[in-house]
Amino acid sequence: MLRRSLVWAILLLGVAFALGDGGYNINILDPATSNNREVSKLLWWVMGFAAVIFVVVIGAMTYIVLKFKKRGNEVGEPPQFHGNDRLEITWTLIPFLIVCVIFGLTARGMFEISQVPPDAMPVKVTAHLFWWDFEYPEQGIRTSNELILPVNRPVNFEITSNEAGPAKPVIHSFRVASLAGTQDAIPGIVTTRWFKPEKEGVYYGQCAELCGASHSNMRFRVIVVSQAEFDRFVQGAKAFQPPAPTDAAVAKGQQLFNAQCTACHAINNTQHQSKIGPDLTFFGNRLTLGAGIWNNTPERLEAWIKNSPGMKPGSLMPPFPQLSAEDARSIAAYLESLKVEGLDFSKLPKF
Repeated sequence: MLRRSLVWAILLLGVAFALGDGGYNINILDPATSNNREVSKLLWWVMGFAAVIFVVVIGAMTYIVLKFKKRGNEVGEPPQFHGNDRLEITWTLIPFLIVCVIFGLTARGMFEISQVPPDAMPVKVTAHLFWWDFEYPEQGIRTSNELILPVNRPVNFEITSNEAGPAKPVIHSFRVASLAGTQDAIPGIVTTRWFKPEKEGVYYGQCAELCGASHSNMRFRVIVVSQAEFDRFVQGAKAFQPPAPTDAAVAKGQQLFNAQCTACHAINNTQHQSKIGPDLTFFGNRLTLGAGIWNNTPERLEAWIKNSPGMKPGSLMPPFPQLSAEDARSIAAYLESLKVEGLDFSKLPKF
C-alpha cells in the first residue's frame, strides 16, 4: 500500500510539472515586493516554531517509547505517579508565549502592509467572467488581462467586480503570488491592495476565488518594466491611432472586426468603446490571449476568434462558425497590427 501511494505521488508530481507554464515561478519565498517580504518573514517564524515543536514532541515520544518499552522481565504494575505540575505548567506557557510572538509579528506585518504610500499610482481593477480589466486614471488609458507597471514605484489597486453585463455578478479575487497577497473583488464594493514591484519581469496572477466554469482559466500577467519603458508605453498609448492597413489581409480584417467584434470590444481613438469584452487597443503587444491561458501565437488567435468557448469553458464570447479560416486569419492580422511600436515584453524574465 505504501509503495502504491508513493508511485501515485510521483506520478501526480510529474503531471504537475508537465502542465507547468514554461518557467513561471509562483513563490512568496522569493518576494519581489516589500509586502511579500513581510509575509515571508512571518512564514519563516511560524515554520521555525513548528520545526522546534516537531523535534521536541517527536524526540520526547521517541525517548518515552525507548525508555519504557516492554523488556520481558517486568513483574506486576510499574510504579504509579500523579504527574509533574511544573512540567505541565511549562508546556502550557511555552505555546502561549509562541502564540504571543506570532500575534505581535502578524500585527506588525499587517500595520506595515496597510500603510499606502502617498505617492502610490492608482490603478482600477475590475474582474469580469472570466477576464480582468485595468484602468490607469492618472494616465487616462485602459488595458485588459496584461497589466504594465513601472519598477520601484508603489501602486494602489482599487479592486471590484463587474455588476453589469450579460452574466450574473460574482465574487472574484485578485492575486499575484510573487508580488502581493489576495484581495477579493466584490460586486458593488471597492477594496484596495498596494505593492511596489522591485524586479523587472513578467509575473503570473489569477483569480483566487471559485467563480465558475473557467475560474482556473481566469489569469493575467503583470509586466514590470523600467520607468523609462513605462513612460514610453504611456506616451504611445495616449497618442495611439489605429494604423492604416498595410495590405489586403489587414484591411479585410479591419472590416470584419468592425462588423463582428465592436459590439463588445474597444479600441482607443475610435468610435468603438464598448466595455463588455476586453480592451484590444494594444493587442499586438500582448504575450497572451484568453485572459492569460494561452501564449499569443497566430494559430491560437485564429482558433480563439472562431470558437473561444471551445478553447475556454465558460467564455462569454460567442463562436463565429460563419467565419472562414481566411477570415479568422485576416482578423488576427489586424489585431496583431494594434500595438505601441518599440515595446517588446517577450524577453523579460518570468516569475
